[in-house]
Amino acid sequence: MAKTTDSGTARPSFWTRLWQRPDKRWLLGIPVGGFLMLGVGAVALGTFNWVVHKTSSTEFCLSCHSHEQFIKPEYEASGHFRNEAGVRADCSDCHLPHDNWFALTLKKVIVIKDVFGEMSGKISTADKYEAHRGPMALIVWEQMLNNDSKYCRTCHSFEAMDTEAQGKMPARMHPKAMQSGKSCVECHRGIVHALPHNADELWEQALKETGKGTSEGS
Repeated sequence: MAKTTDSGTARPSFWTRLWQRPDKRWLLGIPVGGFLMLGVGAVALGTFNWVVHKTSSTEFCLSCHSHEQFIKPEYEASGHFRNEAGVRADCSDCHLPHDNWFALTLKKVIVIKDVFGEMSGKISTADKYEAHRGPMALIVWEQMLNNDSKYCRTCHSFEAMDTEAQGKMPARMHPKAMQSGKSCVECHRGIVHALPHNADELWEQALKETGKGTSEGS
């Protein structure tokens, strides 16, 4: 129902006024405001992507005290750092999603907890790091079993392998693994990071908790 103004004329209801053509000054402000919002959104998204990219670099990962002291030496001694093919795998290649922006963003949010662990000194010494090596390995192994070593497969694939050029053992095992649908981590553990002292026990635990049965890999 329309309301009456002081002059006695009927004032249109709110819903009627909502759909009326706005004043000229508003006609100019609507597109200007829209472009401003678009610009602010583009800058915010670009800044966020830049932060995600920078915090995903190996340089950033190894800047943490524990990573520089305990992980960097293992990484630089591995075939993922230096090999005859001259191909290097960075931390993000093995630990972050590559094909889903939303999954990557979620992963970055989840790993924020690692920053608090670093700041609290949870793995600040060699003894502390070794005490947590097993639980950390278990988390990664379970993730790789659940996603079928998805991150490994962004660089490695059975289809691209020239098994005839491989050594006797991998040339025999890779075709069997392909036929049986084995995950990379079932045979390849300790490639970059040293194995915990109770690796076999933890591996059986990972298989049990993920429901993947038993593995012949080592």
